[in-house]
This record gives sequence, C-alpha cells and structure tokens, in this order.
Amino acid sequence: MLRPRKSGALLIAACWGWLAVAFGQIPPLDQVHTVAAADRAVPVEYTFNIATAGTYQITLTDLGTQLPLPAPLATAKLAITSGSSIVGTPLSAPGSASFSATPGAYVIHVVGQPGAVPGSGPFGITVTDAMQNTVASFSGTLALPQTLVPSNEGVQTGSFVVQTNGSYQVSLQDLGLPANLTTLTLAITIQGGALVTTLPAMGTTSVALQSGVTYDVFAVGQSTATPAAGLYGVNIAPAGGGTAVYGAATPVGAVALIGSPTLKGQNYTLKVSDLSIPSALSQLQSVVTLLGQPQTPLLNGTRTTSFAGTVNTYQAFALALPSAAGIGGFAMALVPASGPAPLDVSRAVSAPGGAVVAYSYDTQIPNNGSYALDVADFAVPAQFTSLSVAAAQSGAVLGTPLQAAGTTNITAAAGPLSLLVFVQPGTGGSLFGIDLGASGSPNEVFATTQGVGQLFSAQPLNIVAAGSYKVTVSDVGFPASFQNLAVIVTRGANQLGSIFVSGNFPFTATPGNYFVNIIAQPGGSDGAGTYALNVVSAPPTPVVTLSSDQSSVSSGATVNLIWTSQNATACNASGGWSGSQPLNGTKTTSAITSATTYTLTCTGAGGSAVKSVKVAVSAASGSSGGGGALEPDLLILLLVLVLLRASAVTRSSRKMPTVRDS
Repeated sequence: MLRPRKSGALLIAACWGWLAVAFGQIPPLDQVHTVAAADRAVPVEYTFNIATAGTYQITLTDLGTQLPLPAPLATAKLAITSGSSIVGTPLSAPGSASFSATPGAYVIHVVGQPGAVPGSGPFGITVTDAMQNTVASFSGTLALPQTLVPSNEGVQTGSFVVQTNGSYQVSLQDLGLPANLTTLTLAITIQGGALVTTLPAMGTTSVALQSGVTYDVFAVGQSTATPAAGLYGVNIAPAGGGTAVYGAATPVGAVALIGSPTLKGQNYTLKVSDLSIPSALSQLQSVVTLLGQPQTPLLNGTRTTSFAGTVNTYQAFALALPSAAGIGGFAMALVPASGPAPLDVSRAVSAPGGAVVAYSYDTQIPNNGSYALDVADFAVPAQFTSLSVAAAQSGAVLGTPLQAAGTTNITAAAGPLSLLVFVQPGTGGSLFGIDLGASGSPNEVFATTQGVGQLFSAQPLNIVAAGSYKVTVSDVGFPASFQNLAVIVTRGANQLGSIFVSGNFPFTATPGNYFVNIIAQPGGSDGAGTYALNVVSAPPTPVVTLSSDQSSVSSGATVNLIWTSQNATACNASGGWSGSQPLNGTKTTSAITSATTYTLTCTGAGGSAVKSVKVAVSAASGSSGGGGALEPDLLILLLVLVLLRASAVTRSSRKMPTVRDS
C-alpha cells in the first residue's frame, strides 16, 4: 500500500542545530555559511561575541609551520561577518588585521588549501581588544572533504585542560588498522599558537603542563599504501599514573569511525557482519578503542569478540572495501550483557574515488509492523545516473532494495534500523529525498534530503507550529561572488518551493522536520563563496473588501463605495477613481455616465490584494415635452396593442343581444 504523500514545507543535516518554533513563530534564522568546490578544503567557521564597541584585532596563525617538519598552508583567507555584511577588510594570508565592532555576534570564515607537506592544514585564531586582552580564540584545520578520494592523511585536533600542575606523558600510537602508517607526528600548543612540545614519530614524551590553561593537540598520520588506510591514537595522562586528561583515535584514508557509544560497567560483545549487498566485501576489519588505545583485538571479516566495558565513551572503527561491484555494506553492533545495545548500525560503502557515492542513515522503529519507504529524485540540478536504497536491521537486509526512485514496503521490528543509499549524481550534482513511515500513515519515522556534490549545502529546520514562513538568500561575496546560487525547500521525499537566484519565497509549513537546500556554485580562484540565509515567519497577506451601495444607476448619478482592509499599510485607487485611500472608508463617486469599474489595491509586508466593483448605467426615460421621436420597437408595440383592442371590440359587438323597445 502506498503511503499518502505529505504536504507542508521542508526537511534535511546534517550539520546545524535544530530551531525551536513557539506559538507559530520562529526566531529569525539570520546566518551566513561558506562553502567550497569539491576539490577545495572545507571552509571553517566560528562564532564569537563582542560586548563593548571599539577597535579589535584578529590574528590568523599557520600552525603547520611549527611542526618538526614545517608544513605551511598553500593558501588561507579570513573574513568576519555580522549578519550578511563583511566587517573590516578580509585577510588574504596568515597575519593580523584590525576591525571596528559594536556589541553583537560575529562569524569568522576561513577558506584556503593545505600544502603538499604532510601535516599542513592546522591553524589558530585569536581576537584581542585594544589592550591586547583575548576576546576569543579558536583552532581548526583546512582539509579536503572526505567525500572525495579518501585522503591518505588523518589529522587529529583536540583540546584539553589539566587540573593539576605537573609532568604528563604524551603517547602517540599506531594501531595498525590494517597496517602501520608511513608518517606519524604530533604537536601540542597553547590554544592560539604557542608551541609546547612535539613528537616527530610514534612513541612517548613527557611534558610539564599548567592547570587552567587550554592546550590544543595537532597530530597527523599518513599512509602511502593502496588504498590508503590506517588508524592511530593519542593519549595524555599524568606521568605517575592516573586518569588520562585527553585521548582519541583518528582514522586515515578508508578507515572510518562508525560510532562513539557511551558504555556502562559490564561485558560487551562486538559483532561485525558483511551484508553482501550486492556482493561480499573484499576486506572488512574492525576494532574498538578507548582514549586512543585498543580495547578489542583487530577483527577480520564477519566476527565477534567480547570485552569488559567501563563508564566511558568508546570509539568503534572499521575498514570496509567493496569488491569489483564497487558498492557493499556491513553491520556493527555492541551487544551488552543486559539492556539495549549502545551501538547497532549498518553502513554503506563504495569504492574510494568511484563514480558511486554511499550514504548511511540511522533511525529507530517504534513498533513492529509494515513500513513504507519513499525515495524521490528531485532532478535538481540534474537527475541521478543511478540510485538505489536498502533498509537493514539486526545485521540483515529487509525486503528487496529499491533500484530507482519510488516506494517499497518493508517489515521491520521495533528498534534500530539503517538506510543504505548508493547514488551516482548527474552533471553538476543531484538531490534526493527519503521518508520512512508506517504504511498508510502520513507521519514519518524518518525523513531527510541529501544533495550529492559540493554544490549543495543544507540547513535543517524543525517546525512545531503550523504557519507561513519566508526564506531569503543572498550572496555575501567572500572570497568571491557565486556563479550560481539557488534554494530548494524539501520535506523528506517532497519538494515545496524553490528560487534559482538570490531573493526570497514564502512557504506554508505544518509541524515537522524540513530542509532548506542551497545549491551554491562558487566563483573565483579560491573556489569558495559565502551566502546569507534568513528564515522568518512570513507576514500575513493583505485582505481587501470593496462594494458599492448600487450596482446600476441612471446616467449622471453617483454611488457610495465602501471598503475595508486587513494586514495592509497602504491602499491606492484606480479605474473610475484614483489616488491614495484610507485603509478603511467610504467615498461618493463623481457622476457616472457609462459603465465604470472601480479598483482598490492594498499592500502590506505580506504582499498585496486587489478588489474591483463594476457599476452599470441604466437607459434614460423619454421626456414629455419637445415631441421627441419614438423608438421603432416602441411604435410596433403600440400598433400591436391598438390592433388587439380593435379586434376585441369587434368580437364583443357581434355577441351582444338586441334590445327591443317595449
């Protein structure tokens, strides 16, 4: 059974926070976002606040130059925005610049490219006032997107604060998944830039740290194998023993982080299985880590292993490579001795650098039963070359996977479920939508929209009250203007509105999850651009009534016009009258000598409304003096009446009896 399509407005990512809507209103979504072409580093953004008006200084530091083997950025540019406006003069390279600011929120945008030396990419930012006091500090990395051919480098960035002054041991470990890395190095800095210590290769070192200071960790691992793959961990703990103050593992190349579950103090079983869609994987390896150190042996293929868990956040990694078919899938679960599984997912994989791109989505099924899976190809800006979707649960594929856009029914049990998507986009990118819900119900269990290609950016929106809304997008112009900019509004597998230039459009929303999808094709040599996106409650559309106290009058007579308006700020007359009119009122027209139409147009923040009324003129009656000529039709009518009268008199005289004199 097909599930009814849903109406209402827009869903989507993965990436930003949800917006709460209260009492039918949403607070203005006034944000700016920087995107880059597929072969450019992913732009990095930070938000900070200014409390006092004045002159401030921002400094961009290339941290790669402080590694044992200097690894400078190839390019780096920075801009500050407030709303949709650029503040001050953007930086075109690492360095410092002054800017004037008033109290409010500001966003930092960084674009650029890493250099050729392993470890290039990390940077630091500080914002200081006129007295050199730090207002804000950030650290990040310019790196190529992971949706490209997986990079042969894995960069780890993190921060920590120690509670006690003392000596700490820094450990850099190669976890050998699937083999040792070619290069492994690390640097620790005070947040913002000052170097503390380095490790030029795998090993350990001791360093004195101070309490209350925020430290940044930058580590890089490189694999020259084919395909590039690896995994390494960083652990920082008191030199005399004790709880680690920092720890994390970082994948390289084709190795992926599958989940970061929080465990309890009990035994767990790690279960990994090959889903064999459409065929078995050529390689499948997995491991679970804690604070950068392995907690399970390295598993090969479909396997299980047990370990004792503690109350902490773990990391689960896997290397999954497809066979000659180019796509595949696997399942991974951490099954506890008691209670629900903290990790139970399936993942789609595609050949690194191949034409097909794989996506995985996780959801929770509320009840056992039949569910309808809807998949839409929005064909924006191009139709997909290929598109297939499968649902997987408890290590098995449910039903028959879809091989094109459409609808299929699956039988699912209550609990975790994953959707595996394999797509090959058309030229310039493509956009698909998915929703999953109980068969026959308009309410979805899961819904999302996904753009394939770096042209796409998506903003999720959660609407809890029905109403009218307006989307506005504009080109900020950093580091250059876009070649193309467009917005598409979707909810799951349904498209609700679009605009293919900078501008705005309204949409009507019912409660639910929506996406604002932006198609942004950057221009300029940097291959990057910045747009401003604004979502507000749309003002109501004006409503106008207009009437006349008479619909028809004699020539030369007048009528009274009566009108009202709502949600309007101005009204203007046209047709039989003219000029600005009150929002509500009455008016006597001038003399009417022929049929006349009176029009009133009222405008407001929500648009405009037009109403018209027509007044007819009746024929004038003949005058008694002056011997005016009679109309031919009237003459004929009078002649007929005379003849009928004469005939009646004649018949009457024939029937009347004779009266004799007595």
